[in-house]
This record gives sequence, structure tokens and C-alpha cells, in this order.
Amino acid sequence: MSDIVATGRHDLRDALDLLSEQIADGILHAEPVYRETRLPAAVVQPLVRANVAEILAALAGETSSLAPARETGRVTAAEGLPLDLLQHAYRLAGLRIWEELARRLRNQTDTTALLRASSRVWSAIDRSSNVAVRTHLEAAAGLGENMARTELLRGVLTGAVHDLETARRALGLPADVMLVVAITVPGTPLIPSPILTAIPRPAPTQGTAPVRRDGGAGVGPPDADAAPGPVQVTTRWLTHNGDRLTLVTAPTSEDAHDALADLATHARTGASRPFTNLADAPAALAQARTAVRSLPLGRVGLSRYGDHPLDALLAADDERAAELATAVLSGLKDRDPRDEELLLGTLEAWFEHGGSGTRAAAALHCHRNTVLNRLARVADLTGRDITDPRAAAELYAAVRARRLRPAPVGAVRPTALPAAHPTTNQTHRDPSPG
Repeated sequence: MSDIVATGRHDLRDALDLLSEQIADGILHAEPVYRETRLPAAVVQPLVRANVAEILAALAGETSSLAPARETGRVTAAEGLPLDLLQHAYRLAGLRIWEELARRLRNQTDTTALLRASSRVWSAIDRSSNVAVRTHLEAAAGLGENMARTELLRGVLTGAVHDLETARRALGLPADVMLVVAITVPGTPLIPSPILTAIPRPAPTQGTAPVRRDGGAGVGPPDADAAPGPVQVTTRWLTHNGDRLTLVTAPTSEDAHDALADLATHARTGASRPFTNLADAPAALAQARTAVRSLPLGRVGLSRYGDHPLDALLAADDERAAELATAVLSGLKDRDPRDEELLLGTLEAWFEHGGSGTRAAAALHCHRNTVLNRLARVADLTGRDITDPRAAAELYAAVRARRLRPAPVGAVRPTALPAAHPTTNQTHRDPSPG
């Protein structure tokens, strides 16, 4: 390499940040052709800097991986940037680098050396640009196939696709296996959910092919590198209206639900009943939606449709469930929120421990008489004594409805349902033999 380029290049290295900023600014603002693109500055600026550093390294004759050019191709393809704009960006970079190099070598009188320097600059630009373009084209082709599969999966889950056998083959789904649809909703989890914890499967014994959980961003063909063996777990997913929808195929329903365990570790996930006919996918999606809404607010975990039928019934009709909770628990509306929560928590503990005041007291870390006194207050405030099976059923359903969908602050409460018992001169019997 000629000394003239080496000297100029080392000067440019000192100005890497300035050059990168000027080139990125030209791409983002100075050039009208880029003003309507979707690439934000936070994406453009680090890509530009990495590419400029790589080009300056090439001018010095150093070995370069061209990784920044490949990453630029992938990013621009994913963002849908037209290929001509990608090529134009590299031309902008070449012009700015040559302008700066020429300025620093303005006292150079060797014309031949200057021409060689210019040639080296544009050779380095072309090398990076060609790699970026090639990667862009390859990524765009892959994205196009992936988008097609994503829309196919969306059609299967919503019932828009009728040629299900062709869809199954296109999605790479095995035949004659169990299927489960799951939905994972966004949101920051607060506390773990006790609804369901998937039981880890034992490790495969020697000579048994491991179960493959095939997933990743979007949907795609089966893993070609997977070891041959029996039918394996396959997952295909997409994002729909902000939720993640997942279709799982597995040899057994247990395998399918185990494959969803990772999704439920830090997120609210609902799973359908297992099914075998792809035509049942839309109904399974509805089941999964109901299942995830059966999780109390703020809790994470995997809720399987059918495991908690009362919660599913309440979750299926938010309006009626809210009316039930408000009507049955209307007597608590004027209580201090902490007092209301104390009474609701006591009710839950009593139900959870089979109506045993002793076990509920142990769970609440209080005396058994304290539990009985709180239950007596609940009866006074709601007109429903838990020793009456019908009243207890209404209280349990109302508390579950409140946990699933708390009543909004300031909501108008409907007229309370008739009390199960008159509240006057009511004798509170010991609700627990324990």
C-alpha cells in the first residue's frame, strides 16, 4: 500500500467519530432521499461508525471481516429499506472519506499517488457495499419466505386458510401428533402464578433421540440439522395484535405443554386443550384466550383451558363477572381498601383450605378466632354467611371475579343482589370444624 494512503488513513482514524457523525447526519437529514425512511438515528449511527472503521482499516491494508457491511445488509432488509438507498449510503460515505483524505493531502504533488489513493478509497467502499447488497438480497428473500409462512400460520389460527394439508406441509408441521395453541400476552409480571407449573420431563435415556423444541423469531421450516429420531416437539409462533400466538405440535399433550413452560416462566400464557385436527385451531385459539384471562391480574404462569372452569366462565364474560363481584361484595365498597383486602384475603384462605378456620389461620399467621371474626364481618357486610352453601358459592365466585378483573376506581356499582340471609339478628355459626 502506498505511504500516502497510510499517512492519510492514520489521520482519519483520529477523526473517526467526527467522520461517522457527519456521514450519519448526511444519511438521516441532509439527503432528501432518506428523510422518509424508517431507520432511526439509534440504528443508523452505530452502523455508520462500524462501517467507516472497517473501510479505514481496509485502506491501511488490515484484515477486515466485513461484519459491519453484513449487519447493515440484514438491518436494512429487515426494515424494508430499498436497495438503491443502501447503495447511495455507501456512496455518501465514500465521498466524505475521500473529501477528508484529499483535504489532509492537499499539499501532495504526486498526482499518480493521489489517483492511487482515490482508487483505494473507492475499492474499499465498493467491497463493503457489495457485501451489504448481497446480504440485503439474501435476507430479504428469507424474510419474504418467513413473512409468507407467518401469514399462513395466521390464516390457520384464524380460520382463513382452508387447504390445511398444504398449510401443514408449508409450515413444516408433523402429521398425526397432538397440537396445542397458546397465547402469551405482554406486560410486566408482578408475582408468580400458582395456576400451573409444568413438571420437567426426565432427561432422555441413552439411545433415545432428544425432544427438539424448534422455535425462534417468527415461523420457519424445520431445523435441517436436527438429529433424526421419533416425532419431535415443533413450535411456530407469530405476533398478532400485540400478543404472541404459538402453535405447538408434539407426540403427547404433556410434551406440548412442557414446551410452553419457558414461555410461562416470566409471562402470562394461556394454552388450549390438546387437539389433533388443524381445523380446530381457531377454536383452540379462543380457548387459549380464555385461559390466559383466567390468570389473576399481575400473576404469571401457564393457565390451561379446562383446569379452572369457574375462572374460565368468569373470564369469558367480563361485564357479567364485574357485575357479580360488585353486587355480591357491594357491602365492602365503603371500607378502607386495606380492610377490604384483609377480608377478601381471609375469604380466599378459608376457601383454599377447605373451610378450615385452623388451617386458614395458620396460612394467614393469625389466631383461628381472628379468622372467624373476619368471616362474621363479611357476613354482616354482604348479607351472605359462608355456612350457607349457596351464599358461600356466590362469595367464592365474586372473589374470583374480583381477582381476575378488579372493579375500576369510581365505577358505578349496580344494585346488590338479594342477600342469602337477613342481616338482622343473624347468628354466625362456627364455619369450620377444624
